[in-house]
Amino acid sequence: MMYLNIHALEIADGLKDVLIHADFTIESILEYGSNEIASIIGIDPYVAEIIFNAAKKAVKPNVSTQKNHYHNNNTKSFELIHKPRT
Repeated sequence: MMYLNIHALEIADGLKDVLIHADFTIESILEYGSNEIASIIGIDPYVAEIIFNAAKKAVKPNVSTQKNHYHNNNTKSFELIHKPRT
């Protein structure tokens, strides 16, 4: 898994500051889970779930980019295979 910075999370800056101060990384957020995060930094479980979901989103591959890459590769292959003879 590629290392991502807490600043990559789509959450409020104040939450990012709390996570950084508590030495969290995106990887550790995913490892601990929302209940453990809530317990460690003393926040509401609902807020910890938002943080956890933002971390999952940050590491999730961009599906639309993968689809475009797949489509472009298949189109090129199709053109090479079915190229009309002259």
